[in-house]
Amino acid sequence: MTGIIEFKSSSEFSLGMEIELQLLNPYTLQLVDGILPLLAHIPKNSCIQPEFQQASVEISSRVCHNIHELETDILAILSHLKLQCQNLGMNICASGTHPFCDRFTNVTPIPRYLAQQAASGYLADMMMTFALQVHVGMPCGDTAVDIMAKLQPYLPILLALSASSPFWWGRNTGFASYRHSFLSSSRTYGTPGFFPTWKDFCQFFINAQKAGMFQIIRDIHWDLRPQPDLGTLEIRVMDAQPTVKESIILAAFIHSLILYLYHYPQGQHRGFLLSPLPWLMEKENFFRASRWGLDANYIENEQGGTRPIGDIIKDILDAIAPTADNLGESSYLQLLAQRLETGPSYTRQRRVFENTGSLKAVVASLVKELEEELTISSTDVDP
Repeated sequence: MTGIIEFKSSSEFSLGMEIELQLLNPYTLQLVDGILPLLAHIPKNSCIQPEFQQASVEISSRVCHNIHELETDILAILSHLKLQCQNLGMNICASGTHPFCDRFTNVTPIPRYLAQQAASGYLADMMMTFALQVHVGMPCGDTAVDIMAKLQPYLPILLALSASSPFWWGRNTGFASYRHSFLSSSRTYGTPGFFPTWKDFCQFFINAQKAGMFQIIRDIHWDLRPQPDLGTLEIRVMDAQPTVKESIILAAFIHSLILYLYHYPQGQHRGFLLSPLPWLMEKENFFRASRWGLDANYIENEQGGTRPIGDIIKDILDAIAPTADNLGESSYLQLLAQRLETGPSYTRQRRVFENTGSLKAVVASLVKELEEELTISSTDVDP
C-alpha cells in the first residue's frame, strides 16, 4: 500500500451513531449468545449488525443531518430490534459492562473477529464490554486530524459523563467506568497520537500496516479515530448508555463542541478552551474519569492545576452554548447540565445495588429504563 488513503468527504458535520447492546435471557438476565439466530431473522444489509462477542448486537444509524433526525432514527431501529429479540426469546439492555457476567467471551465466527481473538489471547476471552460511538462528518482528512487533536483533551470529560460500568464479574469495582480501564490493557486501544496532516496519518498507518500492527483502519480501536471510508471522525471513548435520550444528549454535546472547535481558530468564537497536556497528565485524567466519574478532579494545565470535572463541564457548556443554539441542540445540553446534579448511569446502578443488594436487580433496572423509553416513543406521534 502506497500514497495517500482516500478520505471520502461526507456531508459536513453530519451525524451517525453506533450502540453496542447486551443480549439477555429474559428470566435470568444473564448474557446469552444470541447474535447468530438474530442475524438469521434480519436482512443482510440491515442497520443491525454483529459485534466481536456473540452476546452483543450493534445498531448503526443512517447518516443524519441534525440531532433530531438521529434520535428518531435510533429509536426506530431499537424498537425494531427489541421486537425481533422478543420473538426469539431474548431481551436487551445497554451499559458499559454486564454487572454479573462471569464467563468468557464466545467470539462471533467472522474471520476478522477470529483473527483478533488469536492475536489478543486471554484479553479477548474477557472482552465483555459495550460502547457508544458517535460519528461526525468531516469535509476532508486534514480537518479530521485537526479536530482529532483539538478534541483529545475533552475525551476524559466524555468518559466521565458516559460512565456506566461500575460492576465487573459480580464485583463492585469502585470505578465509574471499569470498561475503559479494562480496555486500556489491550494493544490497539487508548488515545491517538498527534498527526499534523492527513498525509502524516496515512504514512503512520502504512508503516504500521507494514509492521503487521493493523490490516485495516477499523483495527485501530483508539478512543478517537478517523474513518476515511465513511468520511467521519469517530468518537469511541464512551460507555454504552441505558437510554437513547442519554446517547443523544452526548451526541449533541459532541456535535456542538466539534463545531465550536472548528470555528474557534477562525475568530468566530471566543471563550473557554482545553489544551493538550503532557502524556502522563493526560493519562491521569483518563484514569480519574474512569475511577471517579463526575467526582474526579481534572488536571487542566501543565503546572498541575486541577478543578472539579463538573466545573470544567460547566465552562464548556457556557462556551458552546451559542453553537448549540444555532444547531438546535440547546435543550439537549440543558439535559446534560442536569446530569451534573443527578449523575450518569453508574450512580443509578450503584443506588439500585445499595437498596437491593442484588446485581440482578441492577440489570432489571437497565432493561426497564430502555423498555419504558421505547414504549413512550412508540406512542409519541411527534418524536
